Amino acid sequence: MVAKTDIPSASAVRALQARANYWDAYEVDVPGRAPSALHAYLAFAQRTPKWIDFLMAIRNGAVRLLALKDVGNLADVPSPSAAPTLKPGDRVGIFTIRSVCDDEAVLEIIDSHLDVVLSVYRHDGAPQRLTVSTLVFYHNAVGRLYMLPVAPMHRLVVRSILSSPPLQIAT
Repeated sequence: MVAKTDIPSASAVRALQARANYWDAYEVDVPGRAPSALHAYLAFAQRTPKWIDFLMAIRNGAVRLLALKDVGNLADVPSPSAAPTLKPGDRVGIFTIRSVCDDEAVLEIIDSHLDVVLSVYRHDGAPQRLTVSTLVFYHNAVGRLYMLPVAPMHRLVVRSILSSPPLQIAT
């Protein structure tokens, strides 16, 4: 079950929360044990429902008219087994890796109107718990306007992806 929560206190993005214009965090228990937070992200992203990538394609077409970035599709990520070879600066789907360690992957999208920072935080314990936190930082009025329709869709997308158990969460 996906539950709304706070950004974990040990998360690298917690310090950014006070400056964020928008943030949310969702927690989910997962079967097995993810070898790393990035592995878990890749496993979930690969299972992105088709309707979400369809909406992303519409979004990408529409924002081109406003000279904003076409970020691609969420599901266009490498296999979870590639996680140990990925490093900061590498692209994984719509995101670029900002920082990565076993317990947290921090990903980002940097654009002219806003920045998005996504954290996947792996908690200790059994069952395995993951917290996915999203922070958005507006640069201008376009960023604020962009988030009006995107924020409710974002919540639906995150819950949908986290509700569908990943195929390869554990190795």
